[in-house]
Amino acid sequence: MSTRDDDDRDYEVGYGRPPKVTRFKKGQSGNPKGRPKEAKGISASLRRELEAKITVTEGQQTRRVSKAEAAAKRLVAKALSGDVKTLLKLIELDPQLFGVNADSTAAEDGAQPEPVDLDLLQHFFTAQQEATRQEGDAEGEAPT
Repeated sequence: MSTRDDDDRDYEVGYGRPPKVTRFKKGQSGNPKGRPKEAKGISASLRRELEAKITVTEGQQTRRVSKAEAAAKRLVAKALSGDVKTLLKLIELDPQLFGVNADSTAAEDGAQPEPVDLDLLQHFFTAQQEATRQEGDAEGEAPT
């Protein structure tokens, strides 16, 4: 049936034994592009984005900081400008920074801050704003 003689074959061709002509060459892969890389999750993408550096201007200086650090600076600045909701969010994010016991935070208890606490915070922020304004006025009057 075959035009070749059985003597020309080195071995029997069949299942799992392809002809030598159709085999991969020595050193050649059967999958040259390789296995596709695994898709990255949203948390890895978010982490990579927050670690990326951006240029931030603080006063007269420019610095390169991570996006996470820039976001933290903006959050703190907003809280210091008198935004009570932002301050409460900061306390919720890391209660230990403010000396608050983690068991008694408003977010975990589901309770709203008491009016006395809000008045105290408002007074604190008003004093901070005045101190900041006085520093700005003092810098403006500096000798040239």
